[in-house]
Amino acid sequence: MHWINDYLTVPYVDGGRDMHGFDCWGLVRDVLYRQFKTPLLESFGHVCPDNKTLLTASYLQVVPDFLSGPCKPGAVACGFSGDCLIHVGIVVNNGQTQVLHTGRQYGKPLLTSPRAFRRLFQRCEFFHHECNSQNLPQQARAR
Repeated sequence: MHWINDYLTVPYVDGGRDMHGFDCWGLVRDVLYRQFKTPLLESFGHVCPDNKTLLTASYLQVVPDFLSGPCKPGAVACGFSGDCLIHVGIVVNNGQTQVLHTGRQYGKPLLTSPRAFRRLFQRCEFFHHECNSQNLPQQARAR
């Protein structure tokens, strides 16, 4: 059984940060940590998914540790309306490249093609957490 299947049954829960329930950031955070071995990112569990201003502010705190790049496994898929972040997912390979994401309207995680994910938003960007052997973000090493 592929690890992705474990996530597909987890219900959507506002502020959810574990296998009992995830919101979109909780799912991305958990997959990055468990499957892509990145440092555990800040929780932001207090951020209501309906508060897009606070969601965007949280994104701006985290994005300096990431590099913009292509849609490849391990990338965080960020959907925007104007300059406002409205949703995130994580790019995975389940035999093909897909975006794993969850939302209140879905009830549980689903896999979407990158093309279909992009069509949901005015703008979509992909970010990669690049670490060296000491788990330091690539940009921090360059300073």
